[in-house]
Amino acid sequence: MSESKQKQFTTAQYIKAWGVHAFTMTGVLWAILALTSLIEGRIGWMWIWLSVALIVDAVDGTMARKARVSEVVPWFDGVILDDIVDYLTWTFIPALFMMRYIPFGSRNLAVVMTVFIAASSMFCYANKGMKAKDYYFVGFPAAWNIVAAYFWILGTPAWFNVVASLLIGALTLSRLTFVHPLRVRAMMPINIVVTVVWIVMTGLLLGWHPVHPTWVLVLWWISGIYFIGIGILRTAIGRVRMARLASLEEE
Repeated sequence: MSESKQKQFTTAQYIKAWGVHAFTMTGVLWAILALTSLIEGRIGWMWIWLSVALIVDAVDGTMARKARVSEVVPWFDGVILDDIVDYLTWTFIPALFMMRYIPFGSRNLAVVMTVFIAASSMFCYANKGMKAKDYYFVGFPAAWNIVAAYFWILGTPAWFNVVASLLIGALTLSRLTFVHPLRVRAMMPINIVVTVVWIVMTGLLLGWHPVHPTWVLVLWWISGIYFIGIGILRTAIGRVRMARLASLEEE
């Protein structure tokens, strides 16, 4: 963007744009607090700080688009900033948590699995085709904080954790789609409601761990299965569309 075009923005717009970037940068603070809590063995607080980071990540994109940050401050890439924070809070810290507190069979295997999780996630963050045109994630979006929460809450055995982690990591390179609740337009109100239900139920299960009330578990499973289901449905619809396009080209 030329200098003449940059001057069309007001001081208030610059302040608003940098305010959004500053809000996203708070993710670094939440990451450090979460990592400190993990090191000190205060797992409850680790989940709290990761949850705060999750909330920031959920709303900063909408704020950035409303503030037109990419136009007002074109030289500072908010997408890269967001990816860095996401890698810390969605992938790296959860991977370290899994290495210390999730059973993998042996210490050495736990280290190997942590490296696998951290490395496989790079194929998400560095993937230019990570999002489809309708804003569904293409491939597993490196949401290892969610995986870690499931392992922790359910107390899954070592063999399951190893196999599941390998399969989930492999899905990063798949064409399976995953919904982004705040970007996908189709059924957005329902997606947001189900997201809130899932977050609240997850918070209760983590806060009350290892006590798991049945009604909380039921709502937690239903909301989680909902997201997997619509992702699979979107994947199937996408394949049907591709097949139709291919048949039309042949004709």
